[in-house]
Amino acid sequence: MLQAMGLNYPAIIVRDMEDSIRFYERLGLKPLYVEPNRDDPESITAMLYCGGNDTFVQLVGPLKPGTVSIADASPGIGSMQYLSFTVSLEQMQQMWHEMSSAGVQGSEEIKRGFERLVFLEDPNGVLITLTAWGVEPPRGMPRALVLQRAAMLRDQGESSFIEDEHIEQAIKDVDAAFREN
Repeated sequence: MLQAMGLNYPAIIVRDMEDSIRFYERLGLKPLYVEPNRDDPESITAMLYCGGNDTFVQLVGPLKPGTVSIADASPGIGSMQYLSFTVSLEQMQQMWHEMSSAGVQGSEEIKRGFERLVFLEDPNGVLITLTAWGVEPPRGMPRALVLQRAAMLRDQGESSFIEDEHIEQAIKDVDAAFREN
């Protein structure tokens, strides 16, 4: 079976490129380049680096704020519900402080199963989540393996959702499996 190598980037339509780039820079993304949009000569694209395993966010917007119809697009079914960034709990607190200080509205930290979430809204109304795990796997341990094992543990028990205790045990199990090999 073929498998994608990873998520390259979501493309987000923005109203004002400068405001949007500043917002994502506050989240730690690094602008790599801005260039004309090959699909719409009246708009531009910006590629932002998220870090990690070469993940990116692309912004698509007008040359001049509010002048291109692409920025007024109103996607329906199949549109993005939210964009989630993986962060550590410490990073989440630092980012939340930075965003609050900049006047960005958002939620307090929400505990949802094994995840901790903070919801923010970018200047274009895109819902952003900063997502941390309550229990972090060791550096280099594949999160996919941890989640797969945690789901098996959940299914063996009474819980409907993956919780911190499933992640804790899954980390131990995955670590033991790596040591055996």
